[in-house]
Amino acid sequence: MSLPEVVHSFYNRLSEFLSTWVQFKWIPERLHRMVLQFALKALGERTWQYQDTLPPLPVPDLQHTMDRYLESVKPHVTAEEYKRAEEVVRQFLDGDGPELQRQLLDRASTRKNWLEDWWLEFAYLRFRKPLPLNLNIAGSGPYFEHGWSPQEGTTLERGALFLYHLLQFWKLLRTEQLPVDRLARGGTVLDMDQFRRFYCTTRVPGQDVDRLVTAFKSVSEGPCPTYMTFLHNDRIFKIEVIGENDEPITPPEIQEQLKAAMRMAECEPGPGVSVLTAADRDQWAKLRDRLVELDDANAYNLDVIEQSLVGFCFDDAFTTNHGENFTESLAGCVRNRWFDKCISVLSFRSGTIATNNDHTPCDGMVHIHCAYYIDCQLKQNDCTWKGHVPDRKLPPPEELVFTVDDDIQKAVKHAEQQYNNQARDLEVICPHFTDYGKKFVRSFNLHPDAYVQSALQLAYYRLHGRPAPAYETGMTRQFYHGRTETVRSCTQEAVEWCKVMTEEKATLEEKKELMIRALKKHVELMEEAKSGHGIDRHLMGLQILAMQNGIPMPTIFTDPAYVKSGGGGNFVLSTSIVGYTPCPGACAPMVPHGYGSFYKIEPQRFTIAMTAWKSDPETSVDKLFENLRQALLDMKDILITSSANTNN
Repeated sequence: MSLPEVVHSFYNRLSEFLSTWVQFKWIPERLHRMVLQFALKALGERTWQYQDTLPPLPVPDLQHTMDRYLESVKPHVTAEEYKRAEEVVRQFLDGDGPELQRQLLDRASTRKNWLEDWWLEFAYLRFRKPLPLNLNIAGSGPYFEHGWSPQEGTTLERGALFLYHLLQFWKLLRTEQLPVDRLARGGTVLDMDQFRRFYCTTRVPGQDVDRLVTAFKSVSEGPCPTYMTFLHNDRIFKIEVIGENDEPITPPEIQEQLKAAMRMAECEPGPGVSVLTAADRDQWAKLRDRLVELDDANAYNLDVIEQSLVGFCFDDAFTTNHGENFTESLAGCVRNRWFDKCISVLSFRSGTIATNNDHTPCDGMVHIHCAYYIDCQLKQNDCTWKGHVPDRKLPPPEELVFTVDDDIQKAVKHAEQQYNNQARDLEVICPHFTDYGKKFVRSFNLHPDAYVQSALQLAYYRLHGRPAPAYETGMTRQFYHGRTETVRSCTQEAVEWCKVMTEEKATLEEKKELMIRALKKHVELMEEAKSGHGIDRHLMGLQILAMQNGIPMPTIFTDPAYVKSGGGGNFVLSTSIVGYTPCPGACAPMVPHGYGSFYKIEPQRFTIAMTAWKSDPETSVDKLFENLRQALLDMKDILITSSANTNN
């Protein structure tokens, strides 16, 4: 038995022994938890053990933010508009800016993360549009690329095995055995708080503002839900999936549980209450209140769903690649999905698997972390399970039967119609660029992420004849409860390079020099964002303070240049690197005339998920990718040709 197995075995036996004591009331539960907490410390590094040692999120310097803001505005405005923006910034620095900055510093002096509550409330919980197609993100399992080729009749078996590994990841968190994330360079410890909200977490609708409910607890903190919800044929079931000693039940047992629930569901369709989660948030809040009023059982059902580990459903679509997975996950069938859940697993008729995830509790990196863990487990075991099935009787699935009235039924039909109207408008692709990947870029000592970002800028510029205000996610997890910062990747340096790349008379030296300059600028901005000195979260904090003080909104936030540069969520290119693993992600565009572009970088290829709205006459994901492909080829040619010339 390996050392990790010994540790797990000892921990599980200790937990079982102490739980038995509690059952017979030989010791109080509080003492039980104290002993467990002591054991956790004795067993080595734990998932959340460094949380209290993480540094506080800094408040950026006001002058620095204003300078960077003006830099980001310049590519998108006329000379006259830029002069106006400079004057607006000057007025802000001479007027409300310093006082708002002082208040922000005061707030930061009493909070380790001055942004945390505001970010959750104003970026997410006050968002009033429907979550699907507007806020939720998607993931696509790469498993069909190496072991689970699309095949009819595999849904139950593969879905059960996927769930088993998903629950093993839950066990790592429950026992605090998931290794602490660290920066690749330097080994700096990263915040792990978001992992607490990965399981058993749901966004609950409210009037004007929603709330986040999470029931997850580690072993040392207390009991945790042990069931998932299964949605099929517009009906919802509670299925126990955790056995004794917090051990997930086996894949064959999960499969039998799913079969039993399917048999119960297929007699006739249910009321489709889950469709209401696709409604406008205020409307869904009213309807949820109505459900609670109709029947106490409805309140119980909602509580069960909201505290469940994950949501899981079979989807009748026959998907065969990442693009089709994302199409169905982001804009597929609205039924049998609880869009408020942090994790909704979709198991398609082809045996492929995707997820639809509420962005509120955690960022995409948590989902990618879990997806990569599952991918590694499947590869190590040839995408099969050959373990022993215990001889035990499991609790049967429990149907969560809702009482509905005519108003609820009409609301379900209306929400479905509204969703379908928007869903038909989304176009999604997820192609691979296979001419080269990270290995080639690194051979020239260039940063792969900055490289792809520059290629995206060139692709958009060539297609639309202008630069695009662009958002890239920057991670701030080296700080206490840090989440993200915006990197405004459309820099003046990037625009100058794009212009040169469209000029026939430009020399190879000019193209390379400006390309390297653009890449360096991007790296500089990314490092600033990661170090807590980006500008958009700072601007947001100042704006919120102005609102809370009841003063007239500072002109900087109403100036047209603010919107034209992407401020207020108006970025035309909404982008994010989803890592260097095989697991891709996708999102919808931020604006009607924009694009969503999540990409993953592997040694020999780039995979780019692109989305756009069909109703916009100018946007086209196919054309943007063709321009991106050409941009990547042109960049390769610049590097190889200039290198050859240097050697000669």
